[in-house]
Amino acid sequence: MRIHDGHLYFSTAGEVYRQRITPGRLVPAGPVQVILKHDYKAQRPSYEHIAKPIAFDGAGHMYVPFGAPGDACQARNRQPGAPGQDPCEELAWHGGIWQFAADREGQTERDGRRYATGVRSVVAMTWNREVGALYALQHGRDDLYRSWSGLYSQWQSAVLPSEEFFKVTDGMDGGWPYYYYDWMQGKKLLNPEYGGDGVKVGKRDQLPKPIVGFPGHWAPNDVLFYDGDQFPERYRHGAFIAFHGSTIRMPYSQAGYFVAFVPFRDGAPSGPWEVFADGFAGVDPIVSTSDAAARPMGLAQGPNGSVYISDSVKGKIWRVTFEGDRAAFGAAQLASMEARKTSQAHIRQPDERKDALGREVVEAGAKLYDTYCVVCHQRDGRGDGARLPPVVATDWVYGDPRRLVSIVLNGIAGEIEVGGKAYNGVMLAAVAWIWIPETRGRDLI
Repeated sequence: MRIHDGHLYFSTAGEVYRQRITPGRLVPAGPVQVILKHDYKAQRPSYEHIAKPIAFDGAGHMYVPFGAPGDACQARNRQPGAPGQDPCEELAWHGGIWQFAADREGQTERDGRRYATGVRSVVAMTWNREVGALYALQHGRDDLYRSWSGLYSQWQSAVLPSEEFFKVTDGMDGGWPYYYYDWMQGKKLLNPEYGGDGVKVGKRDQLPKPIVGFPGHWAPNDVLFYDGDQFPERYRHGAFIAFHGSTIRMPYSQAGYFVAFVPFRDGAPSGPWEVFADGFAGVDPIVSTSDAAARPMGLAQGPNGSVYISDSVKGKIWRVTFEGDRAAFGAAQLASMEARKTSQAHIRQPDERKDALGREVVEAGAKLYDTYCVVCHQRDGRGDGARLPPVVATDWVYGDPRRLVSIVLNGIAGEIEVGGKAYNGVMLAAVAWIWIPETRGRDLI
């Protein structure tokens, strides 16, 4: 949600609303207006990446992303080995950021203008008033190992597909679904669905690189450019980023679950990212997402320069203030913060062998679960409590076996109820079909 032009704007997965704020009253009392609504006749339903963050440029425009309805525009979404579609027809209505009139009621996506394309999934987005530009962070791709185990290791799948921090310019192409950004190589690489192998770059020189590439699956869910004066001067105009935390980094610790800071000068990063606020998870390493005590979600700046951080597990809000001599803040404090980047398993880069969790000998069924299921349903089988449902003690697993077999073979999409709670997403099939010319038929692998 955002406050703009005397209104409180807020969004659901499909719509954007606003309500006028009455001066002197805490709660808006006027009628709720629908500014943007989903056109279900024009677009097929999307069960993935449906968050609707909103931003305003001060010139009468509102910006809203429409996330990709799948992972990489595959012919069969999220099925191992399924090729990507080229051209990707999903880009007509998904995988980008649209510009709308900020005060016009009843708009649909057709009423907007596609401002940027090739952006898979944006949750953190804001307008930087200092430089007059839109900034957004993209959630990077999934399933490099699960779908392409012959090309990528579990370690590569966990850490390499970057969370990209973009300065979003008019007409920008972020590269989805054809490319992902490898933050360690500093390159845009061709996705395996389009012939990539972790080395091929394709036409990467034609695509903008992110201004910062963060490690994979940290889930950036909000960004705030700080223009207060309570913190030391080096924080002015820099970016705070709330990393909600991963769900699919096994067999390594789940990662993120902290608030980072990126110093800026003249609208561009002026130094490496830093750990600003951590300790939310309460445990380290984080084996399953549900182990985390708290997960940073939203950011806001108070009128006195305080920074507020919300959490999606406990429903708490933290206020961060600075005490002491601002002028004395310097190298010693920054060195202490730098050490936090390498001392915590859910932040530092994991060692491929030493940091792998649960490497004990397991039965064949457990190996399959660790390969295809654990990334979403977690090691304890309890999901993440929000998007990904549990599989323990549910009638979906212990009920009709034909339904369970069908889900494994065909996957499932749309809203379901598990344990009295509604979940709306996509589960990929755990098998893939390929054509074997010699047999003139389909073989199951």
